[in-house]
Amino acid sequence: MLYIELVTPEKKIFSGEVQSVWFPGSLSPFQVLPNHAPIVSSLDAGILKFLDGQNKIVKYAITGGFVDLHNNKASIMLEKAVSSDELKLDEAKLLLEKAKAAISGAKQSEDKIKAQKELDFAKACLSILQEDN
Repeated sequence: MLYIELVTPEKKIFSGEVQSVWFPGSLSPFQVLPNHAPIVSSLDAGILKFLDGQNKIVKYAITGGFVDLHNNKASIMLEKAVSSDELKLDEAKLLLEKAKAAISGAKQSEDKIKAQKELDFAKACLSILQEDN
């Protein structure tokens, strides 16, 4: 088993043992199983999910962050994370529209990057909602 901690700037949102974790890595998505080699990786906006000890897949939409894994312990620092239980379709659709508008109106590259991250986050939220229905 792996022990993971999911932390945002506001709070610790999960800690416990899991069987595996899937990450939206900055270079490509990847999965971590017990006894994985040590790794530090940046994470992009997308879906972070894990298989808990009861064989339940738990999903979070995230805006990005980092993972530090060694000795079967993963510290996962996230900018923002919303669990599948907290997601609402109307809010996700509104996020998507706001992000699209922000991309259209962005003049500076920094604004475009931020808006793209929000767009990817909104798409992850909608994807989770669609998968769970």
